[in-house]
Amino acid sequence: MPGPLSHITAVEMTVAIQGPGAGLFLADMGATVIKVEPPIGDPSRYHRGVRNELPQTAMSSQFVAVNRGKQSVCLDVHTPEGRSAVQELLKSADVFLSNYRRQALERMGLDYASVAALNDRLVYATVNGFGPLGPDADKAMLDGAAIARGGLAAITGTEDGGPMAPGGTVADNTGAMQFALGIVTALLARERTGKGQHVQTSALGAQMWLQQWEMTHEWMTGTHLKRSGAHHPNILGPYGIYRTSDGAHFLFAVALTNEAWDAFWVFADDPAFALDPTWDKPGKRLGTGVTQEDSDVIQERMREVFASKTAAQWQAFLGGQQDIIFERIQNYDDVRDDPQALANGYVQEMELPVTGKTHIVGNLMRFDKTPVDELVRPPLLGEHTAEVLRAYGVEEDTIAAINERAEQERNRLLAMLIDT
Repeated sequence: MPGPLSHITAVEMTVAIQGPGAGLFLADMGATVIKVEPPIGDPSRYHRGVRNELPQTAMSSQFVAVNRGKQSVCLDVHTPEGRSAVQELLKSADVFLSNYRRQALERMGLDYASVAALNDRLVYATVNGFGPLGPDADKAMLDGAAIARGGLAAITGTEDGGPMAPGGTVADNTGAMQFALGIVTALLARERTGKGQHVQTSALGAQMWLQQWEMTHEWMTGTHLKRSGAHHPNILGPYGIYRTSDGAHFLFAVALTNEAWDAFWVFADDPAFALDPTWDKPGKRLGTGVTQEDSDVIQERMREVFASKTAAQWQAFLGGQQDIIFERIQNYDDVRDDPQALANGYVQEMELPVTGKTHIVGNLMRFDKTPVDELVRPPLLGEHTAEVLRAYGVEEDTIAAINERAEQERNRLLAMLIDT
């Protein structure tokens, strides 16, 4: 059965993660996503990893992560043939999405006014680093820049150390989520109005959305949250990450009942601590009405008791306590093999050219009436150029000219890269 967006066609001109990630969502939902790439392709195709682990002819992990299920059309949009071909695609498309800079889209003749004149039902969606308005609307962005400016780095790390970046591409991926949400919302609005519109968001905005509780708390109270290392900066009490005697780590969130709290301290060989009235209610154990000094005391005690037993011992005890919210800290290999992630299809296998079978993060949404199809590998550069353009009525000689121009330009650019 077709996916929930199988009636939607999107033309995507994006690079890296934030733009392609939104297109990935549409493709996973069943939409036809035509990724229009320049002759050299999306530059993320060439990211080999920090130690160049991948063969030169392989798809990069970054490209694989956010481009499955799409069709690749490779052309030079700066040529008359290339521009005309893109315009033909846009005349009947439902969505155009891009994270190219505004000036670049204008030079291509793909600014909002020009595209809307071709198709007034089109949802024209753009995303950038710092938002569509203001002095830095056209400023370049990479993931870390948005994390730095959006406040997340300032609140991440230890109190006595400097700011730290999170281990994932948080700005790009949260930006992609918000971008996809904006696109789907505009499509829903079109059902009522019959017209498309310009949808815009940014990585900076997504970072602020990600931290809206913490930011709102600071702005309401005038107090400044501090970096708290293994603990949340806005939650006092035992909530935090603790190391076991054999080097594993557990996140202890809260004991929801006093019985569970008592059981914890009995297992920790300190039953008397359970009688401390500072922590005799679930709300108190999440920081309500306690002081920073109280929090420092219990966090130090929690560090001591977790360090007194092995990971296996803690897992056996905590796993039997339904009213204690906890999780063992997992690395990526652990997550890949997690039975819960596997049961929900969050981890899936995919066969790739050159490198063969690999695991990927799968589609996260389930629909009982319109389930999504099996995931399809990311496209080779230009794999669908002739097929797609032919379907949109582009003449064979024009397709041949587009392919020839793309190959010439690609060879020229690759030669320049090799020379440098």
